Amino acid sequence: MTTQRELAEEIAEVLRANYTHQMIPVVALEVANLDVPAVEGLSKRDRVLSALGGKTLRELGEIARAVGVYRNDFALEEAGLLVLEEGNPPITEITRRDIGKCFGDDLAGERSVLELVRKLFAVDGIQWRGPGFVRESLAAQIQQHMIRNPGDWSVEDLFGHIGALACSRDRFARLIEAALHPLCCRGQAQQDLVKQVSSVLARDGYTLAAAGEESGYPLFAVTSLARGVAGTPKNLIFASNGPKPEIGFSDAINNDIVILSNESSCLVYDRPIRRDGLLWSELVEWWRGRATTPTHEPARALGQRLHASLASDAERNLFESYFKLYRRRLGVALPALVPQVYLHYDPAIVKSLRRRAALPRQRMDFLLLLPNHQRVVIEVDGAHHFSRDGVASLSLYAQMVAADRELRLAGYEIYRFGANELVGQGGTKVIEHFFDGLWVLHKLIK
Repeated sequence: MTTQRELAEEIAEVLRANYTHQMIPVVALEVANLDVPAVEGLSKRDRVLSALGGKTLRELGEIARAVGVYRNDFALEEAGLLVLEEGNPPITEITRRDIGKCFGDDLAGERSVLELVRKLFAVDGIQWRGPGFVRESLAAQIQQHMIRNPGDWSVEDLFGHIGALACSRDRFARLIEAALHPLCCRGQAQQDLVKQVSSVLARDGYTLAAAGEESGYPLFAVTSLARGVAGTPKNLIFASNGPKPEIGFSDAINNDIVILSNESSCLVYDRPIRRDGLLWSELVEWWRGRATTPTHEPARALGQRLHASLASDAERNLFESYFKLYRRRLGVALPALVPQVYLHYDPAIVKSLRRRAALPRQRMDFLLLLPNHQRVVIEVDGAHHFSRDGVASLSLYAQMVAADRELRLAGYEIYRFGANELVGQGGTKVIEHFFDGLWVLHKLIK
């Protein structure tokens, strides 16, 4: 297991080797939300190490992953991913070898196998070592043994040579997902492979689930068999603080939406969400990139905008306490606490509906998108959740619990707080106790 010092050294070395004194703070802040101060007399390396001092191992893992992706640095990204995956069920070498056997000697089908693995493994920089001397790059060997002379290497052999038997679970999953892309195989061949690979993955607690389609052909993603929400997030509409937005489809086939009116009253996160969920640092990075948003203190500006969408003192205390308690503790690994998220969506003017009632619970108070497709809903219940005009309403209560059941059956976790729990003396302790338990449950802290 990599230590904090070792991982910090790897991050510092990559930044030192590739950027000037002036550029390091800019890149570190933009890519990893890392503040590298200007300190006279310190080397580039020591400046970065100073900024990384006090970071948890998980924070360093997120920073390493982010910088590695930005730099296309395979080794650094892997170091970060391996730290982030610590404590989660692995995909074992036995399973990986058996998955290789499912493919026989053809991983890429109609695509070039070299093109496929090159996107995920540094095969051009890996030297193939023959007896006593270095002959060629691994890429050249793949060309020789799998393209010019198909059958020389099996896919299991290939996995061993490129490092797929020991790499991070995330990278191995991306490799399998790419091999099952319709550009590689379609129709019955794809379905047969999906069935075989899923059967093997199940031994380690994983499966292949439908994750959309391309040109009418299904796409598949490696997901945990542990209870979670099927599918991938496509439209995250949140932080409503005014009139209900009117939404239309710019492309109904691709499920691409457009805000037709009241655009300023909500936010729409339009970036892909990783299998590890959505982090606060990623939400801040998205906010920073918005054309109309100043780059000065984007985290503060985003926090103020989200705060403006909250409807009660109880919600505000939960939101504020969350960041006070965990922003430093989890740092860049802090999950985004997203307020006022649309779940169901009816047309903007509910009065225009005919012959049916509006969909219940159109918005969730808070949503957390966590690793392995886990989605946590937090509801803060005031009197209006169970009473009308100050009188308890069994019908309102029935609607609320019925909606909860449907969400749970879909794989969501739901946690309810009475508003009175979160305000006044003891409110912060209630919040801390809940989130400490939630992080342990989801293995974000030990």
